[in-house]
Amino acid sequence: MIRQANRCLNRNHSRKDALVRFCPNCGEVVNENIPIKKCSEERHAKDRRQATKYCVDCGQQLVHSMWD
Repeated sequence: MIRQANRCLNRNHSRKDALVRFCPNCGEVVNENIPIKKCSEERHAKDRRQATKYCVDCGQQLVHSMWD
């Protein structure tokens, strides 16, 4: 897998064995070998409280900023 240069500073982008499918900062796929999971609203609410912008399991944007 060839990774393109990414402005996101999350270290999952540089790992060959990232433990999550999606980057929590930008939402891009960082490990396509991990299947997409179906998440609950409770899980997303918990992640929002921790200021996670994207769900690492399903890729859904959780926190919206003024510039999105």
